[in-house]
Amino acid sequence: MMSLRDLALALLMFSACAHPMTMVSPEGVSYDGRYRFGREDSGLMEIYGPENEVLVGRFSRVGRTAFVESYEKIFGRGTIELDGPDLSRHAGSLSGVLGPTSGFHETAYADPVAAAEGRATKSITGPLFYWVASLQGDRRTVLGCFFIGSSYTGSGFGRCKSQLGQEYNIDF
Repeated sequence: MMSLRDLALALLMFSACAHPMTMVSPEGVSYDGRYRFGREDSGLMEIYGPENEVLVGRFSRVGRTAFVESYEKIFGRGTIELDGPDLSRHAGSLSGVLGPTSGFHETAYADPVAAAEGRATKSITGPLFYWVASLQGDRRTVLGCFFIGSSYTGSGFGRCKSQLGQEYNIDF
C-alpha cells in the first residue's frame, strides 16, 4: 500500500511538465490523469479514477517483444496487432538520424478484430515506444497498464486491467 509520504512525493513531482491523459471505462465514464517523464526512460502517472480514487505509479519503457508477451498474457492472444519492423530497441539511436521522413514505420492497432471487420479502431504509426506501468490507488486498487505511443507525435493509447478484472482504455 502507498504511504502518505509516497503520495505526497508523487504529487510534488507532478507539479511541473505534466502531460494529460484520459482513462475510459467500458461504460464510457471518463477519468482524467497526467504523466510526467523522469530519468532513464521512465516517469510517473497519476489518474483520478472511479469514486475519486487517486491512482499513482511509475511507468518504464520496454522493448516490443516483452511488451507484446506481457500484453497478451493479461488481455489474451490476438488482442493487439503490430506491423512493421521492431524499432523499439533502436528508437534512441535512430530517431535523430532517420527523422520524420524515414521509411521505417511501425503500426499498432488497439482492436485488431474491429479493424479486420472494417469497424473503427485506434491505430498509431511511427517509430513506436512501449511503456508498462503499475498504478496503485489510495483505496488499494491496483492497475496493470500498457501504453503504445508515437515517437513523432508523443501521443498514443493504452489499456489497463485491475486486480478485480475491470478494464480501461487510455488515451494520451
